[in-house]
Amino acid sequence: MSPIKKTALSTVISIFICLTFISQSFSQLRDSSSFRIYTRHSFYSVEKSGEFLLHVPPNLINSKLFITIKTVADSITTWEGISANKILRIPFNLNLKPEFYKIEASIKIGWKNGPVYSAKTILSILPYKPNEVKTDRLTGGLIVNRKPFFPFGFYCYSPVNLKLPEEEIIKGFNMMSPYQKIHPQTISERKAYMDRCAEIGMKVHYNLLSVSASTGPKADTIPEEEKTRRLITEIKAFMNHPALLGWYISDEPNGFKIDPVILEKIYNTVKEIDPWHPVSMVFMAPFMASRKYSAAFDIVMADPYPVPTMPVGMVDDLARQLQAEFTGKQPQWMVVQAFGGGEWWEREPTYQEIRSMTWQSVVNGSTGIQYFIRWGQNFFPKSAATWNECGKISLEIAELTPWLLSDEEPLKVESGSPDIIVTSRLYRGRLAIIAVNKKNEPIASAIRIRGYANGKASVLFENRTIPVYGGTISDNIAPLSSQTYMIDLTADVSQKTQNGKNLIKDPGFEYVFSPGVPTACYARPGEDRGATYFTDSREYYDGYHSLRLITPKDEASVGIRFFPCQVKAGSSYMISVWAKSDPEQRFRASADTSFQQKNFKPQYAEVSFGVFATARFVPEKEWKRFVTFVTIPSDTTATLRTNLVLTMPGQGVGWFDQIRVVEE
Repeated sequence: MSPIKKTALSTVISIFICLTFISQSFSQLRDSSSFRIYTRHSFYSVEKSGEFLLHVPPNLINSKLFITIKTVADSITTWEGISANKILRIPFNLNLKPEFYKIEASIKIGWKNGPVYSAKTILSILPYKPNEVKTDRLTGGLIVNRKPFFPFGFYCYSPVNLKLPEEEIIKGFNMMSPYQKIHPQTISERKAYMDRCAEIGMKVHYNLLSVSASTGPKADTIPEEEKTRRLITEIKAFMNHPALLGWYISDEPNGFKIDPVILEKIYNTVKEIDPWHPVSMVFMAPFMASRKYSAAFDIVMADPYPVPTMPVGMVDDLARQLQAEFTGKQPQWMVVQAFGGGEWWEREPTYQEIRSMTWQSVVNGSTGIQYFIRWGQNFFPKSAATWNECGKISLEIAELTPWLLSDEEPLKVESGSPDIIVTSRLYRGRLAIIAVNKKNEPIASAIRIRGYANGKASVLFENRTIPVYGGTISDNIAPLSSQTYMIDLTADVSQKTQNGKNLIKDPGFEYVFSPGVPTACYARPGEDRGATYFTDSREYYDGYHSLRLITPKDEASVGIRFFPCQVKAGSSYMISVWAKSDPEQRFRASADTSFQQKNFKPQYAEVSFGVFATARFVPEKEWKRFVTFVTIPSDTTATLRTNLVLTMPGQGVGWFDQIRVVEE
């Protein structure tokens, strides 16, 4: 085991579990106010620095504070200044060994004889694991494979048809959560779909209900001792699997009146074995009963199903309540209705309704979407148009992930209509403004931007721009629709210097006409239906995007055939590409349950220039430029059009940027 000894680990995790989510009980209250403190990340591993999040009581915002934060033995950091926000970010250096540290913050109010407060929490530092998943309590997002991750997926049934993950990954979905029975005799079925998900880059929100739920239709009717044994065995079997996103331990416990203490015990069991992955549960109305269970989950989920008897604006109301209660503490995800026609629901949502409900959730701080439920091809939802709309939204969310999970302070926005809800996000000098129509009628909207006067806004995914006059965007928003605007607040991000005229159109994949789709190219299928190509706004060498390829199996890559170049006989051309990979995401299914894959072939990529040249290279974990040269034979046509083709025959994930063909 890593630097933490196993026996010591059990002890400190027990302490951690008891303290992490009940730090309020330690606050030394001197008057009617109190402070809460949390670490920004649920745990730290490879980071060199971190942040504490101090929740400041409303009556003490804008007060002068003097703060000292320490462990039992040592001071970690100090801070003094005016607390302008309800969540104060306090940075600190991470120079501690893997351990669970009791943390106490002493807060002195900056006036003579002012009171002193105390707040406590746990700082968790764990040995690094390639498949670890952190929650970011400030943004509400996840950190997966060292990158921000917005889970966007669905529940499904089991046994899982192994075609389902590949059918949905190409639409943009990145997470699935099968309902399943945790029976020893069916573990091979679960391993099969987990392996397939790992190959294609799909994450699994792993459902443990049959052995973690005490009551309800999804719980196994077996003795509690056997349930616990199966629970522990299952966690140990999959805790190191690269497809694992987190553990799902309870479905609507408030509806079944399950005692929070029971679920806290289950949570403790899970976290003692696997502190590297978050634990979640979902709640039904009354949704804010979730507060009673907050010591038993890392992620809170809610499942409002308003269609057709309730207004779709119910989702807006619920998401705002969750945001007010859990922001800065635990991420909030929404389970959006994708079914209907039976039980208490006379019909399923239209594609307009499902768009509005999804974006209402996101505008109000939901950082995960999990539709209930997907049963392909057209069983749930029955409407192919509705499910296609969900896939369209998934690509929009992927494009906006750096904005939705940004910790930068944006300009505030206000809606001129109570039926249009709005939010703003800032990332690298660009302000994204998202508006959602809650009504089934078109609305002429006026969105006011504080601190901005005149300019123009790009309407994302519609290939149009509109003016901004007097800090106001005026636009028409269709019934139950959404709109995203992007405004450059600073000069364009400086592009890295490039020499020579590039013959490749959109070499940096910056022209986003359809979310997730590279523009000036054709795509050719490979031998694996789960091989994918998407633009990626989270990873780039230059600009705001790269092209991400995932090859599930060796020699099964898609091919990207770029828009034709016109070349001249007898001329020489330099071909270059910036590329990187992530060796930790390489996976080959096997009987080995340690998931430590060995003896891979190199993860090579390949560029070919018509029939004139082919070159191979191996992307590495950091961006690196690869260059080759080609001369067009002088005895061919004087001028001709040819294509550059990019493939990645080596299994794994790779990113590519700034593709160039330049005449020498």
